[in-house]
Formats: sequence, structure tokens, C-alpha cells
Amino acid sequence: IALHLFTWIFYNPNKGDLLRIGYIIDLYPNYRDIFKAELENKVIFSRMSDKTDIRKFKVLIIGDSYSEQNNFGYQNYLAKNNVETLHIESFLHKNQIQTLYGLLNGDFFDQYQVDFIVLQFVERNSVELVENIDTAKVMTAEELGNLANKKRVNETYNFKFPSDSVLKFPYYTLQYYRNNDYVFGGKTYKTEITQDLFSAGNKELLFYFQDIVATNKNSDEAKVSKLNAVLNDLNGLLKKKGIKLIVLPGPDKYDIYYEFILNKSKYPKPIFFELFDKMNKEYAYIDSKQILTNALTVKKDIYFYDDSHWSPWASQIIAEAISKEIKLSEK
Repeated sequence: IALHLFTWIFYNPNKGDLLRIGYIIDLYPNYRDIFKAELENKVIFSRMSDKTDIRKFKVLIIGDSYSEQNNFGYQNYLAKNNVETLHIESFLHKNQIQTLYGLLNGDFFDQYQVDFIVLQFVERNSVELVENIDTAKVMTAEELGNLANKKRVNETYNFKFPSDSVLKFPYYTLQYYRNNDYVFGGKTYKTEITQDLFSAGNKELLFYFQDIVATNKNSDEAKVSKLNAVLNDLNGLLKKKGIKLIVLPGPDKYDIYYEFILNKSKYPKPIFFELFDKMNKEYAYIDSKQILTNALTVKKDIYFYDDSHWSPWASQIIAEAISKEIKLSEK
């Protein structure tokens, strides 16, 4: 009963995803107040599941969870800058690159007119997206529309009793106070950093443990080269339809903050962007790692302290970079 009460009071599964999946106590319950104004933004971009009758947009966005921040996501800031934006939500596909091939092979771009496509993917999953790519697969606008007619997934996580959370949360809370360089719940990693880079007021970094695991496959130059080749192929196909491809990789939180890890000699260095940056690109490229790394020197909380995703500050910066690319392409 005591463990249940402790977990019920202190475990908030709807705060940052790193706290939820790591079963970590929220020591900074007011942390996100610094983003209060941004978290209350009105969503002004269009989503496929909104069943909009509009068929002409400046930008189409397709990506993963980094493109699912809604009112404080980069697509909302694009729309605020008067860029007509349509978002194909991630619950409508399992692989954004595969889906884009399917839409190209179908009739989607006969029904929807767009000038630019922002293709976003997170670093840790990047090379996996093209391992079994089928460039001949077809998806019609009707098929996508039928998927969009399903209820949008709004994930909420409720604490239930009985559940293993009653044991995991007290256990990992105890470990939080006892350990650095530790993985919580098998998913969230905690380590010390050299500077206070978050408004939580500590010198620690929480990140998704898979960020470390992914460095092995993402350091394979042949795999990264295949990803780039597929993106160049997509660009060629889109160019024939008069559409410009903008590629936006989302850096892992581990990668962005790697240089600030106190004992980084213990951890593999992520080199995906080193490999990817030197590839010959026929598409427009948002070098988000460099852009956000530069931002770290002037502003805290570029990524959320308690979450694996970038914050509203980063979303604004990314939106500005995309806007500049659009203006440059239109000259």
C-alpha cells in the first residue's frame, strides 16, 4: 500500500517521456513553466486527419515524433510565418520514406499541390528506414485518406493498480539518488555533464538509451551512403513533379550534448552527421545538428531536460532554417 501511494503521488507518466519510460521521479514539476506561452499556442497548420478541403500548400511535412509536437512544433511556427503547411501525421505511416515513395507512385500529388516537402527523421532510426525500401510500392490518396479518417491517436498514460510501476518507480527513484551513468527502466540513461544546460538547475543529462545503441549502425558509412542515395532518388522523382525536397534529420539528444558529457571517453562518439554531411546531396539539407549546436552556446533548454525531443526554442530555430531554405529556393 505504501509503495502504491508513493507511486500514485510522485509518478507522472504524462510529463517528459524520459521520466515516464525510465520510471524516474519528477524533481522539477514546474520546469516546463518556462515554455508556458508556447505550450498554449493554437495549432494553425493543417493535418491530414483534419479532413481539410484545401488542396494547395506551400509545404508538406512528413516525419516521426519530432514532427508531432503540434502547437509548439516547427510546422506550427512555419504556419505562423505565413507558410501554408500540411502535415501527414506519423500515425498514418510506419516509415516516412517508404510512404513518400508510395504517394509518388500513386495519385496523391495529382490531388494535392505542394511546392516543398520536408522529410524529417530522427538520427537513431535513420539508416533503418531504407534497409528494406520498396521503391515500387503504391499508396493512393484515397488509401491515405481512409487512414486519416481513423481517430487521431492522442496518447495519455494512466497509472494503474496493480502494475509493475508500483515496484519499478520506487526502485528507480532510489537508484536516481544513488547513481550517475545509469540506465533507468532499461530505456532512460542519466549521466553528468560539464555545464548547466537546462533550466532544471543541475548538471545532468537524461537521454534515450537507444541513442547509444544506434551509434553502431549509424557509424556504418555504407549504410549512411545508401540512405543518401535513396534521398537523392526521391529528390529526382519529386523534381519531375516540380516539388523541392528538404531533408531534416533530427539529431539524437545524446549526439547534441555528447561533447558536454563529463566522462564521454566511456561512451561511443556518434558520427552519423560527420558521415552524412560529406555525402553528395542533390536535395536541400537542413544541417540541424550544426544549427542546434550553435544555439546551445546562447540558450538553455534547446532540448527538454525531461524528454528526448527538442523544445519550442529548437522548433522555432528549425522553422526559421526551413523558411530561409524556401526563400533561397524561390529566388
